[in-house]
Amino acid sequence: MGDLFDIYTIIFLALAVFIFLRLRSVLGQRTGRERPPYDPYSAREAARSSTNDNVVTLPPRPTDAAVKPVADAEPAERWKGIAEPGSAAAVGLDAVLAQDPSFDPKHFLTGARAAYEMIVTAYAQGDRRALKNLLSKDVYDGFEAAIKERETRGEKAETRFVSIDKSDIVGAEVKGKTAQV
Repeated sequence: MGDLFDIYTIIFLALAVFIFLRLRSVLGQRTGRERPPYDPYSAREAARSSTNDNVVTLPPRPTDAAVKPVADAEPAERWKGIAEPGSAAAVGLDAVLAQDPSFDPKHFLTGARAAYEMIVTAYAQGDRRALKNLLSKDVYDGFEAAIKERETRGEKAETRFVSIDKSDIVGAEVKGKTAQV
C-alpha cells in the first residue's frame, strides 16, 4: 500500500490541483473583447420593419471630409458632368436634392450600374428570386414570362458581363416622397 502514494504520484497530484485551480480562476472571466450575445429577436424585427422587398442594400459610400457636398455647390457647378445646367434633368436632380440632401448622383450611378449587372446576370441564369428582389412586379412578370418561354423551348442563355461603357442620368423627378431618376 506504500506504493500507492509514492513521491511521483504526489507531485502529479499537486500539479493537477494547481492547474485546476488556475484554470478555474481564469475560465469564464470577461476580458472586454467578447461579442455581445446573439439576440435572435432583433434580427426578426429588423426584417419585419422592411416595408419594401425591392430594396437592394449597397455598400456604404466612403465619407470623405475633403469632398464638398453636392447641396453646397454653386447651382451652375452642382451637376457638372452629370446634367447640363438648366436642363430638365438638372431641375429634377435639384428636386431630388431638396427631398434628400445626402443624394450623391455619382454614387447613385455606381449603384445603378451594379443593379443593372445583377439584373442581366440573373436573367441569363434564370434566377427568379434575384429578379423578384430587384424589379417591380410588372417588370418582373415580363422577365418571368420570357424565362418560362425560354425554358419551354429548352434554350439556355449564357452571358458574360464585361463592362458598362457609359451611364448617364437623363431625367429625374419627385412624385410625392418618391424620386424617379
